[in-house]
Amino acid sequence: MVRSTSSSAQRARRLLADRLRELAGDAGLTGKDLAARCGWHPSKVSRTATARTRPSEDDIRAWCRACGAEDQTGDLIASLRAVEGMWLSWRRLERAGLRRSQEERLPLYQRTRRFRSYAVWAIPGLLQTPRYTEDVLRTIQRQRLPTDDVAEAVAARARSGRGPQPCATCRRP
Repeated sequence: MVRSTSSSAQRARRLLADRLRELAGDAGLTGKDLAARCGWHPSKVSRTATARTRPSEDDIRAWCRACGAEDQTGDLIASLRAVEGMWLSWRRLERAGLRRSQEERLPLYQRTRRFRSYAVWAIPGLLQTPRYTEDVLRTIQRQRLPTDDVAEAVAARARSGRGPQPCATCRRP
């Protein structure tokens, strides 16, 4: 499968691969057994089961047939289509540039009254200073985007009122 930068698309892609792997396991099939039943090379089964290759709808049909789980075919194909839709939505968002993505999220932020955030590798957006935001967005832009609109994206985020805000209950020195 094409590697998406969207964590939700990646998670959905892995879940689909996990479900396919579970079907084979429930049927008592090894990767080689499944490949033989489907007429595939064993590496195709491995790549599909580890979410490195996107299965086609025909692949899912063959996988389910080989596992004796034809009743799962429709649901798995629906999951595949949802994953593809998530990836396409993310790519469209990236292609439109960073400024537009910041502006499109503004109404959501304006309606939100309570934020809960957990981030392991980055400071959550609401706590980012303009300089930090610029550095994060610049990294994203360099890796994946042909358009350099980082300054406009930072300005759009600043206009939205997102970013560090004074704490009403905190004392200033």
